Amino acid sequence: MKTEFSLAQLADPDIAEADKILRACVHCGFCTATCPTYVLLGDELDSPRGRIYLMKEMLESGKPATPLSRCRRRRLGL
Repeated sequence: MKTEFSLAQLADPDIAEADKILRACVHCGFCTATCPTYVLLGDELDSPRGRIYLMKEMLESGKPATPLSRCRRRRLGL
């Protein structure tokens, strides 16, 4: 997965490790078969990939998650 962290962000060892983990996701979809939320709901935003995108956006923007993060907003129709 492509990330867009700044050099300043990548200086933080935790962000650098997250960058490495995020870049390891190749969107193969194998994780969806073992994800109980995705199996139950069948919604890509509730899949591991959806959660990875949410974490990526939070880390890149530097903003914490809110109770109405993207996957929940969609379910609520917001």
